[in-house]
Amino acid sequence: MLMIDMRNSTARVTMREITAAGRRYASNPIALASFMAGVRLAPEVLLEATWRNTAGAAGNFAFFRNLMLGLLPRIYDVRHLETLGGRFALRVMGIGRHGEFTTMVVNRRVVTLTGLPLDEVAGTAIIDASIRADVFLALWNDMLAELAETTLTRIAMARSVSQQTH
Repeated sequence: MLMIDMRNSTARVTMREITAAGRRYASNPIALASFMAGVRLAPEVLLEATWRNTAGAAGNFAFFRNLMLGLLPRIYDVRHLETLGGRFALRVMGIGRHGEFTTMVVNRRVVTLTGLPLDEVAGTAIIDASIRADVFLALWNDMLAELAETTLTRIAMARSVSQQTH
């Protein structure tokens, strides 16, 4: 397994590795894996401006905000989120108050809000899973790298077929 470090923006870690590591990277790796299973990546995602933003303190953690508030609602499967109860509260640890997000279904659409829902009885924040910021970044690095590899393979195959027919 790679040593994960936010200074190394090329670090990659799979959801399988996160799950196998137990609570080392995420507070509830099974719940996180269930949530991440609803992410639907298509080749168009590779063209997103979100990926050009920095993910460190110098970027004021804009990467995480852009990802969770802008991109994720567009690419997340609403039906999958409904099977999870219609809401998932995620804390990205290491980026302070900027790292709390609640993704939910509203009028059959996925939306993400900053902050966490509160338990009305106890008055405490509800967190379905928390994950270290560097691990979350490495997970997205891996998912995007896999998407890029798959997309390039499909393009090469399509070109090969096209050349054979001409």
